[in-house]
Amino acid sequence: MQNGNAKTNINRQKMKKVVIAIIMTLFINTLSLAQQEKFSEITKRIETYLNEFEKLGFAGTILIEIEGHKVLSKGYGFRNLELKEKNTPNTIFDIGSVTKQFTAAAILKLEMQGKLSTSDTITKYFQNIPVDKSTITIHDLLRHQSGLQSNVGDDYDPITETAFLDSLMISPIQFKIGSDFSYSNIGYSLLALIIEKVSGQTYEQYLYENLWKSSGMEVTGYSRPNFDTGLIAVGYGKNNMIWGKPTEKKWNGKTPYLHLLGNGGILSTTEDLFKWHKSLMTENILSKEAKYKLYHPLIRANENNTAIYAYGWDVSRTNRNTFRVWHNGTNNIFYADVMRFIDEQTTLILMSNKTFRGTDQLNFEIAKIIFEKNYKPTIPKPDNEVNQRFSQEIIEIIVNKGLEDAKLYYKTRPSNTDVLEYLLNRKGYELLSQNKNDEAIGVFAMNCIANPNSFNAFDSLGEAYMNKGDKISAIKNYEKSLQLDPTNGNAVEMIKKMKQQ
Repeated sequence: MQNGNAKTNINRQKMKKVVIAIIMTLFINTLSLAQQEKFSEITKRIETYLNEFEKLGFAGTILIEIEGHKVLSKGYGFRNLELKEKNTPNTIFDIGSVTKQFTAAAILKLEMQGKLSTSDTITKYFQNIPVDKSTITIHDLLRHQSGLQSNVGDDYDPITETAFLDSLMISPIQFKIGSDFSYSNIGYSLLALIIEKVSGQTYEQYLYENLWKSSGMEVTGYSRPNFDTGLIAVGYGKNNMIWGKPTEKKWNGKTPYLHLLGNGGILSTTEDLFKWHKSLMTENILSKEAKYKLYHPLIRANENNTAIYAYGWDVSRTNRNTFRVWHNGTNNIFYADVMRFIDEQTTLILMSNKTFRGTDQLNFEIAKIIFEKNYKPTIPKPDNEVNQRFSQEIIEIIVNKGLEDAKLYYKTRPSNTDVLEYLLNRKGYELLSQNKNDEAIGVFAMNCIANPNSFNAFDSLGEAYMNKGDKISAIKNYEKSLQLDPTNGNAVEMIKKMKQQ
């Protein structure tokens, strides 16, 4: 009897385990199905939005990962309009200042190899440094807190290393080193030179052997990759003006001149940058300690880690209490944007080869679609001659006759005619700089009427009222801006500041 009971108990335990396994399998499958439905619904909303964007003239390639799943990798518009060749995930773009993250990673890799320290001053690597620049460290260069100006020439202007350094050394320091922030392309070109001096290799070769090769990135670089030139996108300006390919511009042999080296101009694809993102999620390239330093370096006394420029990345905390790690880049023709929500395993990679109003906000809109269930993205208005002319007419009426006349003119506008937000915003700030607060308020108010879902329009109007000293109206418009975009940190700070006064 005892043996029989023992066998019965064993069978019951086995049966229990089988039932539990079945339940767990059903649960996992149900969860997976729910996830698939969720991703499918979000992806459909994103694609609908992007299709509308493409109709207006957007040209580029977009890759999207949600919760660790790549849900979209697709091209829009043409990489070569004249030959009617469409953009695809294999299209090669100029990534602009997204280059800086590679420079920063290379510096940290050299530090891991014991070849330098981010606390080193530039006097260790360059001679004849003037006193006012002698305390600049690698850390200062990485964080744009060196006080150096942004540029000493245009991207493709020929210049020797000696002439570049001489121009830099005689340029004035903008503030006490390490005390403030000022975006400096020059600083990252100096970092590129340091990489070459310390490694004994060219900038591009060091990056390939230490960052890109092990990441499987064979379509990233200046000239080292065996690029299929037919896949390199042609750049287009306004009204489809042909700018050409980056590889057709003046270079210093196989690399750009120092106005661009290390701070911009690298070529890549959305798929290759996704491989880079995946590598950064491991310790194959940078150690855990190095990656923490990459995103959370030593900060200034007046800062906190809520929102900072780290090492080649802009890092900020979201309203979901997660971190967004982001950087973009542009030469006003090509545009690139890499936005990573590391805690949430969500990544947006965008590249474009055409000047198009709204491209710089595209990843932000897509992120809102992903994280805000009921968010309705903004479709930009066509930036054409009709809307440009109408916007200027509205501005002239506000300045010369007043807001009420402008509102009436706006209501009776022809169909397919509208106000361009950026033109009114630009004019409003021009008027603010001239202390013409009432005219600025009129322009910003008209912008809010024409663009009632724009958080930025109400933010600008709030600033104009604040400048005039009308706190009640300022707070009201900042609160409206915050209602439209709960992530608008500027509105939060301004409301807090005015309520404390």
